[in-house]
Amino acid sequence: MEPAGDVAGPWITSDQTVVRSLGEEFPSRPAPGPLGSRSGRMAQAEALMRRALIGLWAWTVMAASAPAIDVVKPFKAESDLVRYAYHYELLDSLLERTVARYGPYVMEPYTEPISSARGWQEGLRGELLNVLFSDVGHRIIDEGMIPIPYPVDKGLLGYRICFIVKQDQARIDRIDSIDELRSLTVGQGRDWGDVKIFEYNRIPIDSTSTYESLFAMLARGRFDLFPRGATEIQQEMAAYGPKYPDLAIDQHLLIRYPFPQFFYVSKSAPRLAARLRDGFEQMIRDGSFDALFDRHFGKSLRDLRLDRRVIIDLENPFLPSWVPLDRKELWVDIEALKRPFAARRQPSR
Repeated sequence: MEPAGDVAGPWITSDQTVVRSLGEEFPSRPAPGPLGSRSGRMAQAEALMRRALIGLWAWTVMAASAPAIDVVKPFKAESDLVRYAYHYELLDSLLERTVARYGPYVMEPYTEPISSARGWQEGLRGELLNVLFSDVGHRIIDEGMIPIPYPVDKGLLGYRICFIVKQDQARIDRIDSIDELRSLTVGQGRDWGDVKIFEYNRIPIDSTSTYESLFAMLARGRFDLFPRGATEIQQEMAAYGPKYPDLAIDQHLLIRYPFPQFFYVSKSAPRLAARLRDGFEQMIRDGSFDALFDRHFGKSLRDLRLDRRVIIDLENPFLPSWVPLDRKELWVDIEALKRPFAARRQPSR
């Protein structure tokens, strides 16, 4: 058996101190007695114990000096991959842009379908989910999580284009004011965040608990308008138009109210929140945030001709104070949408 003795270094402590040999840290022991003697066996046991302590100490030093790795836990159900492709790509871009400063990260998405209410609860706990994206104005996450104050969608969720029944277009064309809008009924999901905005502005509502049933209800004449976000409606028309051929996208109205989407981070992950904020600032400075947004939505928004519609503005008194309404560069510019993104980026001569 190999006699006990010091194991050569060097070892580097967490404060960058180099320990050349473990003998500098552990005092030497008297030479062991004969191998079979009681003192010899005790010396061997002490040597094994010292080696175990040395191994534990070395592991602790390496763990302490290793860079932190952010574990990112978004909700990413398969059914949402197409609908929210932009949000997931934006999250990936924010994380990649900050690797140089914050180091590597690991994605641990939660993929089982869950309700919004349960998703918020899990986001608060931070175990299954620690990052969400949501429309603003839900007190449970506005106060219980860390909001990242950059509108993911540039506010376009609050730019509402409506599904209508085709034969109603002429009737809708005569609506030019909020008072005239109040003569119509809109369809909404029962727990959607903007229900209270329509109620506050005295717009009649017919609601239901399931999203897909709203298309059938509109087709049967239960209500007049089904308002959808400007970034949503064309995808939804492609998905549901074949099933409901009597439905169409209204060509006249733009119902507008402040209703942006944001990322929210669990309070158990403040470093991740800081990382996303830094990522946004980088992407805003170099133009990549605008470029990514335009790649996903630019053409479809130009096709909707937002600048040519009758705009009816609704008030939203439920916005939290942290929403950055004063940072104009973060919000959509309808006039700029008339021009392709490449033309907007060209320097003036």
